[in-house]
Amino acid sequence: MGRIVAVTNLKGGIGKTTTVVNVGAGLALKGARVLLVDVDAQGNLALALGIKPRRTLYEVLVDGKQAADCVTQARPGLDLLPADESLLSAQPTIARRPDWSYVLEQALRPLARSYDFIFVDCGGSLTVLNINALMAASDLLVPTAVEHLSISGLAMLYKQVERLKGSAACVRTIVPTMFDPRLRQAHELLQKLHETYGAVVAPPIRVNVRLSEAPAHGRTIYEYDPRSRGAADYAQLVERLSIQLNYTPAANAATTPAAARPAPIVVKAPAPVTAPPPSVASERA
Repeated sequence: MGRIVAVTNLKGGIGKTTTVVNVGAGLALKGARVLLVDVDAQGNLALALGIKPRRTLYEVLVDGKQAADCVTQARPGLDLLPADESLLSAQPTIARRPDWSYVLEQALRPLARSYDFIFVDCGGSLTVLNINALMAASDLLVPTAVEHLSISGLAMLYKQVERLKGSAACVRTIVPTMFDPRLRQAHELLQKLHETYGAVVAPPIRVNVRLSEAPAHGRTIYEYDPRSRGAADYAQLVERLSIQLNYTPAANAATTPAAARPAPIVVKAPAPVTAPPPSVASERA
């Protein structure tokens, strides 16, 4: 039975889609069967993977099509259930259903045995579909930029997760992104993150030009530049998640996503220390 992992943060522009693409691709290179699901109407997952899909999540959630019929193969072992702007009109329809917060879970349930992991790429606000993703997920992966406002917003995310799911224990990993090791403030903020959230904080994803260039070419970082710092950092995150989520690679799979890579950064962490749907108006604000 595949694990559903929501990749979420209430703030946009902090590397959620980049994380979904490169964690998913890294696990696929290790032999895992991975499905990526986009619940953001911007449809960035398809763009980042260089895919032009014919069917989308809208047809599953609104038209009642089977999710398996709307999945597109992105890479060997890596499939995509994409989104586009039609999801904007899907949310009011879903919100009127009595089971509105479980619509995505019901749609993905038939696929669970076909994949080891299902990663859901969430948008940057608490919309109907993002709440669906949180309710469907067994685990949460939370990217956060290493900057003050992004880190401060984590407390609100934890509160919302506790309100919706009764506990924030499902937050498996916080991923510090856009970390610039040249800046003293970045190190101070990273230390604050460790002091506040403890062992769930992963080693950071460093600022890397190649990482930001790869989506424009429709390629994962392992395809675009496997020797880059971005590839090294995401390979390290993939190894961490493989252990956390109890995944054992297939015997004939690569042991690491990147064939050759520089030594990853190592950061020592201190010791660890149901709701009504949101209004459509608030979603469009």
